[in-house]
Amino acid sequence: MNKLARVVAIDSPNLTDHDQAGLTGWVHDCGAFVFRLHHPERCGVCWSALRNAQAHNGNWRKAYIREAAS
Repeated sequence: MNKLARVVAIDSPNLTDHDQAGLTGWVHDCGAFVFRLHHPERCGVCWSALRNAQAHNGNWRKAYIREAAS
């Protein structure tokens, strides 16, 4: 059975939703997701694609990963 991972943004920073392992991370406006406790400094995906202004714009939302059977 294949499984898909779905990133779920947390709308309120006060919510404590998390994945099955109890982890949360951050999703950038471009769709990149990273597991970090604290707000990331820059987006590695945007930085690698030379979208440097977007990489540092701070548009991150707290999120977690939910697995869904496909």
